[in-house]
Amino acid sequence: MTISQNQTAISLSGKSRQAPALLVFVGTLLAFNVILSKQAAASGAAMLWYLTVSLSASGLVLILLAARGGDLRRRLVGVLPYSIAAGALLALGMALGYLAVGHVGAAFIALAMAFPTLLTYLMSLALRMERHSGFRLSGVALSLAGGLLLARAKGGEIVPVDRLAVLVACMMPVVLAIGNIFRSRYWPHGATPLLLAGSILLCGAVATFPFAIWIEGGAVRSLWTMPAVTAITALATLSFTIQYVAVLRLQQIAGPTYLSQIGSVAAISGTFIAVAIFDERLPDGFGTAAIMIALGVVLFQLSARRR
Repeated sequence: MTISQNQTAISLSGKSRQAPALLVFVGTLLAFNVILSKQAAASGAAMLWYLTVSLSASGLVLILLAARGGDLRRRLVGVLPYSIAAGALLALGMALGYLAVGHVGAAFIALAMAFPTLLTYLMSLALRMERHSGFRLSGVALSLAGGLLLARAKGGEIVPVDRLAVLVACMMPVVLAIGNIFRSRYWPHGATPLLLAGSILLCGAVATFPFAIWIEGGAVRSLWTMPAVTAITALATLSFTIQYVAVLRLQQIAGPTYLSQIGSVAAISGTFIAVAIFDERLPDGFGTAAIMIALGVVLFQLSARRR
């Protein structure tokens, strides 16, 4: 009995060490993908086709990797209903951001990305997936405040005039929060992050495909007739392939509210990437925002250890 308890303690300790590292890693990849999407749009890519091709290619790679475990057909059938719903939520959340960013600006999207953490936490409490915790609530509040401060500093006056685009952008954090809750609440028994990531990405691509045809039609040619767009799409495929295995692993060990902090972490890491690659200057208040987000992550970690 003592050996079993010790093994469980070691396992939980290992997971608690993985969580913050995975959070930073996933947040950085998310920021990198946002920057890639901006570059794709600036280079003339058809954004729904860009999303569809990136999701399908990365999903196919992961499915092929998962096939090495054997009996892929039976395992895929078992996770298919879950993957269809999770993939549709994933694709919808990303598509809302991609379609709105050209009308409301990147700063407003960054502002919207600060809210999935709060919404996910409130939904988790309502569904009794979380117990009320002062540490966790404080972490949510600090991460949210840090994300809002950074978005405001980067965007100045960030309230756009296109009301329909604002509504679309405001729907994005709601969809992302619902996706976070759904993936944890209905995680198929025994399914691995590798298999789920591949099937969710493929189902997300299937969900996006008809809208890409309807809205952008033959503009898919831009993905292979424009060398810059082709290179960016290839990078996005590689990034998605790595990112979503890490996303589902983080969700598996830390839960939906912890995972939802990736938006705030991406705001910090994305700023560093912009400074390093595009020679942008740090926005005013960056240090304060970074400290607030870091403290929020620390409080989440303390909450996990206490539990």
